[in-house]
Amino acid sequence: MVLGAIEATGAHVISPEKGNYLETLTSVVKSKLKDEKELHYEAIRKGILLADGVIIEASHEDFQLGTEAAFAVDNKKHILCLSINENFSEKMKKRYFKGAKYNEFNVEEIVDNFVQMVAQNHYSERFNCFLSPSQIHYLKRKSKANNMNSSEYIRKLIDDDRIL
Repeated sequence: MVLGAIEATGAHVISPEKGNYLETLTSVVKSKLKDEKELHYEAIRKGILLADGVIIEASHEDFQLGTEAAFAVDNKKHILCLSINENFSEKMKKRYFKGAKYNEFNVEEIVDNFVQMVAQNHYSERFNCFLSPSQIHYLKRKSKANNMNSSEYIRKLIDDDRIL
């Protein structure tokens, strides 16, 4: 049901369920990784890195899905975590993380809204400005204190301001 909703948006889907996720790996990498588990992990990792957004169906929680979700968030990939049982965004407040409780009647709308949001938030616009040395020093200090680079910190300021 979820896979069908994603495909209905026209988004390119890389997924173990489709059987195409190993295509993210080069033949060189495949030849180096003989173990099936290593191949699986590396293909998932590479797929997340290539993706603009990640959708995980987590109705049956498991450690691997949690690890994949954390990897996506750590790599600043927009992620939608779907469950028929609960909305995980009520438990996890991260900039790139969205959760939703879905059913057969709302799954297409939830997925479509997420795909549109990812498209609208894809970094495609460049903005340059001049700052004074003291502003640069402040920016570097604050971004480091927040464990971000300067661009991320500026985006966070804008996002926080938009929420207010």
